[in-house]
Amino acid sequence: MSEPILAPEEIEALMAEVAPSEKTDAMFASLPPMQQPEQVDLFRFDSFDEDSPERYPMFVNLQERLVEMLDEQWDELFRRDISVQLNKLESTVYKELITVDHPQVYFVFEVESFGRMMATFDTALIVAFVDAMLGGDGEAADDPESLSPVELRLSERIAEKIGQTLGKLWKPVHPLEFTLFKIDHDPQFLAMTGAMEKCFSTYFDAKISEELTGQFGLHYPHPFLEPMFEILRVAVSDEPTSDDTEWSDSLMDRISKTSSDVRFELGRCQIDIGTFLDLKPGEFLPLNIRTSDPCSLWVENIPLFQARAGEREGILAAEIIEPIRMEA
Repeated sequence: MSEPILAPEEIEALMAEVAPSEKTDAMFASLPPMQQPEQVDLFRFDSFDEDSPERYPMFVNLQERLVEMLDEQWDELFRRDISVQLNKLESTVYKELITVDHPQVYFVFEVESFGRMMATFDTALIVAFVDAMLGGDGEAADDPESLSPVELRLSERIAEKIGQTLGKLWKPVHPLEFTLFKIDHDPQFLAMTGAMEKCFSTYFDAKISEELTGQFGLHYPHPFLEPMFEILRVAVSDEPTSDDTEWSDSLMDRISKTSSDVRFELGRCQIDIGTFLDLKPGEFLPLNIRTSDPCSLWVENIPLFQARAGEREGILAAEIIEPIRMEA
């Protein structure tokens, strides 16, 4: 250990040269009183680091847009109003995402040239989703710890829909195709990214019913988003822009050539799973609609026309009666 620069007696001598404590107190007492502010607010340093999601306005806008997309999709699945709300955005270390103290289901997606990202759901939410898919009311048992083999298998359909929705969400920024890599309720072997890798995490609250409210999250590792950071830094402007006729004409031309799924729905019915499994050839399902009643012709998830079932050149056809007027 090196010797101190000053010996104790040298330090004492220097302090004595400054002034004795009585003289110092007298000096401060002679100064005029300082005016004090009436109110002092607690100062907090900005907690957002350079790589926080809030630093990227376009990323924030995408998460808000996702709320609208999921709200619409889940209303249709559960056949009632489902509340989806953005809870928070934060930068999280991957290790913390997989060391939670409540049961979750983990969906890992892979995107070519970008890597992997992850969606996490409270297990009760996935159980409710499966119940709704099977025609139930979308209920879940109290605090399910894991998924049954059937629920795990049906979760693949949930994951497929999530992947399609994320693809549509990101398309204005960059075309991404989300392919399911793994589903598990044990996070130890997900292999999504490195343990200490930073992720942009977005958490949403979903209210399925009065009895069931849960949380789900989306987690993008930093390397996944890095190629798009410049675009995500762009602020979303609400200012009106001048019309670009050439661009709009080109857009309309592309839209008119885009294929769309159309379905003709003759009717619906609701039966319990036991009855459904006991169905035999020759038995009928009551659709609660008369043969003379018009049916709905859907484009994607929107009913656009009233139509009547018919036949044309030996092929089942739908004769359009009139457009469906959407309520404002």
